[in-house]
Order: sequence, then structure tokens, then C-alpha cells
Amino acid sequence: MKTSLLIPTALSAAILAACGGGGDDSTSTPPPVVVTPPVVTPPASVLTLNGVAATGAAIGGKAVDAKCASGTGTATSNGDGSYTISITSGSLPCVLKVTPASGPALYSVATGSGSTATANINPVTQLIVASLTGTDPDTYFGAFDATAAAAVTATKVTTAVAAVKTTLAAAGLDLGSIDVLAGTLTPATSTTTGNAYDQALDALAAKLTTSGTSLADLTTTVAAASTTSTPVVTVATSGNASLPAELLLKPAASNCASLRSGVYRAVHPIAGGSLVDQTSRLSIDAATLAVVDDFGTAQASTSSWTANGTCRYSADNTKTDIVVSPAGVIVVRYFDSAANNYKAVLAFPEQSHTLAELEGSWNLLGMEYDGDTASYIGNTVAATFSATGTLSNVSACQNNTTWSVATCTTVASGLPSMAANADGGFDSIDAGATVASGRIFAYRSGSGDLMMVNVDGDGSLDVRTKQRTNELPAIGRVSTSWDIQFTNKWLGGPALSESTNTVATVDSVASSFTRLAKTVGGADEHVETVLVNNPRNGYNYRAAATVTGTDGTTVVSVSEWNNLPVRGMGFNALLRPGQKRFMFSVQQ
Repeated sequence: MKTSLLIPTALSAAILAACGGGGDDSTSTPPPVVVTPPVVTPPASVLTLNGVAATGAAIGGKAVDAKCASGTGTATSNGDGSYTISITSGSLPCVLKVTPASGPALYSVATGSGSTATANINPVTQLIVASLTGTDPDTYFGAFDATAAAAVTATKVTTAVAAVKTTLAAAGLDLGSIDVLAGTLTPATSTTTGNAYDQALDALAAKLTTSGTSLADLTTTVAAASTTSTPVVTVATSGNASLPAELLLKPAASNCASLRSGVYRAVHPIAGGSLVDQTSRLSIDAATLAVVDDFGTAQASTSSWTANGTCRYSADNTKTDIVVSPAGVIVVRYFDSAANNYKAVLAFPEQSHTLAELEGSWNLLGMEYDGDTASYIGNTVAATFSATGTLSNVSACQNNTTWSVATCTTVASGLPSMAANADGGFDSIDAGATVASGRIFAYRSGSGDLMMVNVDGDGSLDVRTKQRTNELPAIGRVSTSWDIQFTNKWLGGPALSESTNTVATVDSVASSFTRLAKTVGGADEHVETVLVNNPRNGYNYRAAATVTGTDGTTVVSVSEWNNLPVRGMGFNALLRPGQKRFMFSVQQ
């Protein structure tokens, strides 16, 4: 009988178990042991901000708050004004805020890309934030976020620092090479003397006190004048006439906050003169009202003004009238004793500007020498100036007989150009010429608006403002002005007069308004209509009319005029065709 090859299942399992029991000749290996390492979280990055908060004196024991591109933080300043803020996962740039024991909050900015940054906080850094952003620092801080942070670049901060230093230097406060944002600031204490930076803060505080200007007003003006800002909150410029920041830190006249000590450019158109006769510099001591006029030559003349009301003065035994606009623009009807007649002067604080700042489209209004009868013709012009001083898109509006400026002619050739003059301002150079035929000066007011004044060697003069659409006034607006007229030979017309008007109605469809107008102290109160942006945007027009005064009996002759409001300057330039006169209307 054959033996079976099949082994019962139970026996087979036993044999296999015995073989797997660890004999030396076994070739099997145990499965590998897998060890999972613990999860290690890298430490969070920390942004460290430090600096010194001071107004001159240290700001100690006060909260310093920071808002950054990412992250926020706060710390309490030490007795010497120093602070350190640590912000987990924070990133630059940042804006910072501290509130002194007295006075408004102060702001600063920190830039860079590392994990540490220094940002001092004081009145100067406050002005830098205003210049950088073009808006109120408090508003900027409140709305600061990643989007706003992206607009804060090292280049823009550098530009803002330079602009503020230039403004303060013009007011006699030279910060030199001081690193105002990250430099060493050592406030004075009862036992230590402050360093040069701290002393500059003390000097700024003293200038604010003696000039009667608050830091808040100075900050607002610096923001309005900013040319490099990227505001986080869009704020339209008001166009309100006000002084530029550098003048706000200079001494003011006792009867006029807008007349400040300093050097002024004077333009005085003279028929039959030469270019050197048309301009000069005035050095004005606002405290004493002593005035030195260099007359454009080495023969300086000294005079003294006498206050004659708010922002109004007289000279030459009351024969000369002087008025000052809220933006510091001076208009004079002065008595020329040698010629026994009256002439015109327009003066404004001296500033430095570049051709690039003047780039854009401008409206002009003035009087042009006719070359035949030694008289002048009223005209308006629209033109575009390039950053290199060339002109284009020129449209000249002039009628030699009627002085109407309603019809314009395109001028495409023979255009003058502008070039910087080493003595300040610019030269106007006729096409094909190498010698200047005129001088041009620019002035930026506290609203940030620019104007230009051009005078040629023959006495032709025009006033320029950026092209814009004039707004209709609000009902009830009251405006009072001094009115000074000059004939078509640039001679003073009637003595200075004062007028006032109140807006009565506004018609947005017709782009016009009516106003109740009269001569101050007169009995000629009447209603008249003004067309806005007529005959073109930026100009206003009043038609000639004969009306009955509000008293029901007085007959009032309303003369025709074309009016160019010079934005931000507090005065208008006007042509009066019926009388062939040019007029300055200066806001009180």
C-alpha cells in the first residue's frame, strides 16, 4: 500500500512553527520600525521698532502706537522719550503715533525691509508724514493698511524729508545733514543738554510761537503743498488762499497775518522801459513795515509803510496804496513822483521752482503792448507748457478794438520758450532769439496752487493760473475785495475802491449766478449776473447792463468784465473792455 504524501493540516502548522523558532540558519528579518519625528514649528519673526519721542522735551510715559504693513503694536515711552515696540510677524513700512501730555498727537514713519527700524517721533517727523501723504497725519494713521503701506517707498520718504528740510531752511531753521527719522535724538533733561537735533526742535517750537502759527496749521499747509504724495484718503485741494509753510514761520505784521518778513519778487510794468526796469526785489520787515526796493539795479530805495486797516497800507504821504491778499500777494498802486503819475506793482514771496513744476496747461490774462500807440491791449491765452519750457496748444484771444476775448486764434509757430535764470525765475526767449525778452516768476501758495507772472521788456504783463473748471459759488457766500484799476498805458486809474457782494441765486444749468453787489459805503446796491466758465473754462464773465438799485431809484451802470480767478492766491485779474482797463481784485 502506497504511503500518502499529504500531511495533516495541524501537523503542518506545528512543523512550520518549530522551524520559525529562531534557528541559526534562518534567513528571515523582522519588519523595520518607522519612527515619526515630532512636528517643530519655527519661531515667529519679530519686527522691532525703536526711537525717541520728543517735542524738544522728551515725551515720557506715553503710549507709542504702531501700524505696519502687517501687524500692530504698542509700548510706553521711557522717561527720556525712548521706546521699543516688538511686533510678532510684523513687516515694514509702519506709521507711528504718540500723544504728548499737552498738545495734539505726533506721527512718524519707519521704512526698510529688515526686522528692525528706527523712527523718531516729533514735530519734524509729523511734517514729513504730511508731506509724504498729502493729507492729515491723523487721518492717514487711522486708515493705514497694507494698501497704503505699498505706496510708502524709500524714494518718496526721501523726497518728503528733503521737502520739509527745504521748507524749514527757508524759514531760517537749517537741519543740515541730521537724519530726522532714524538719527540720534537726545532730548534735554534737568541734567543733560540736548543734542543738535533736539535744539532744532526747540528752535522750531520758538518759531511757531513767535510767528503765531500752530503746528496743526503748519502741518495742513505742508500736506496741501505736497507734490509727491499718494494719499490714503483723497482730499481735494480747497483752493483757499493761504500762506505757504515757510512763510508761516516768519514774523507777521501786527495788522496782517498774511504779510510776513522776507524777500518778495516785484513786477512793475512800465511802458517804454527795458527788461531790467520791469522787475525788482522787495525786502520787507513785517514788524517795522520798513521796505527796501532794489529797483532791479544797484540803486536801492528805502520806504516805510503805514498801516491803513487790516492788510492795507499807505506810503508816500498816503499817495501810494498797498493791499495784501490772504496768500501774501501784494498789489500796489504807487505814486511815481518823478513822472507825477501812478503805476502798478504786483509782488509775491520769492520762491525757487523748476520748469518741471510748471508743466501743464495754463490760462493767461493780461495786457500786451501794441507797438504803435504806446498803449496796451487786453488779451487772454491758453497754452501748455512742457517740463523743458516749450509751449504748445497755444490759443490767443484778442481784439485790438473791442478788447473782446471771446474769439481765439491758434498759434502754432514762432512760440517763445522758457529757460531758468541764474538770478531766479525764468527767462522768456522769443523763437530764434538767444536773449531774453521777458521774465517769468512762479509762486506756490499754502493751498498748493501755482501761479506764474510774466512781464516783457516792453511792459506787457500777464498772470497765469492752471486751467480748470470754475465752481459755482454757494448761495449766501459773501466776498469783499479791494479793486485797483490801471489804464491801457499801465497808469493808475481811479483810487483804490472796495466792493462787496453776496451770492443770491445759482443756476447750474446756465452755469451762472446772481449776486447782490455794491461799493462798500456806497448807495449803489444792485443785482447782477455772472456767467461762470465763460467764454471758456476757468474764466468768468459779466455783461454790461444798466440796472435799478435795490433802493428802487438809484440807476447803476454795470460794466462788462472778463475775470480770471487766480486759484489759491486770493486775487482775480480782470479786463474791463468798456474802459480799456486792467484790474486786480484782491480778497480781503
